[in-house]
Amino acid sequence: MSKYIRDPFWTRTLELIKAHKLSRAKFAAHIGVSYDTFRNWIYRNRIPIAYDACNIAESLGVSVEYLVRGKDGMANELRMKQVEKRKKLNAALKKLIIKLNKKGEELN
Repeated sequence: MSKYIRDPFWTRTLELIKAHKLSRAKFAAHIGVSYDTFRNWIYRNRIPIAYDACNIAESLGVSVEYLVRGKDGMANELRMKQVEKRKKLNAALKKLIIKLNKKGEELN
């Protein structure tokens, strides 16, 4: 019985999708492919054609080289830090919006 081994392209891609707090279905829609197509690429371990691979990489803020080889120098580390900063900023903004909405309700 052989153990299923996922291509590193998909391992990295799925990690980044998770880091962006997106579902696979939402990400597929974002890059303009059906969820079934996206799911088949993953489960069949197929790296998509160059156009789609570039679209995936660009949407995740990394290079295709990073997704394929895991190498992109410091640029990828900086992008991941930016993703983390954006997450923190979004969380802070959500809290502020909730606070402002509560204050607005109190005034009414």
